[in-house]
Amino acid sequence: MRRIARWSRSLASLVVLNAALVVAGVGAGSLAYALNGEPTPQGHTAVPEMPGRTYSGHMSAILTGNLRVVGGLLTGACTLGVLTTLTLVWNAFGLGYGVATLANAVPGAIPLVLRYAPLEFAAFVLVASVAEHLVALVLRCLAANEPLRLRSATLTFVVALVLLVVGAAVEADVTRLVATPHSSHGGSHDIVDALAAG
Repeated sequence: MRRIARWSRSLASLVVLNAALVVAGVGAGSLAYALNGEPTPQGHTAVPEMPGRTYSGHMSAILTGNLRVVGGLLTGACTLGVLTTLTLVWNAFGLGYGVATLANAVPGAIPLVLRYAPLEFAAFVLVASVAEHLVALVLRCLAANEPLRLRSATLTFVVALVLLVVGAAVEADVTRLVATPHSSHGGSHDIVDALAAG
């Protein structure tokens, strides 16, 4: 029990543990697609659309969705971190399944996803770690009358928010790049096809 208590004291240990859970979740999602996924016909390119949205509007929508995940991760602290862990693993599973689906449909788009997904999931790992760390801090405060030390958790949370904003900006830029037809090219599908070929 003391070993677990030491792990919960260390925010860095929780980050490592949650990163491992994300890797496992992504792997499980990819495996689930491989075992059960419907193959997408080759040559089909699902290009994201931004109907009636400006770049900043699309970025705002992405950031809002990511902040919902952050809210779920933080709310999980009320369940002693159980819901936090489940939310993190479920989102990682979805990422793995989605990337496997995309790799089958448009393999050349994977480098585009890798521009923003690591930023967003690093932020999710940091927020999950902060939530779990806060649970441990509150429990130790209640059980052993230890003072709440929130400096490292606060700094980690701020870093996570910065990563989310940067990730949303990059994702909106990638979507704009892929969805915008270029007059010198045949359109957005040519960008994806060129990525797949090169």
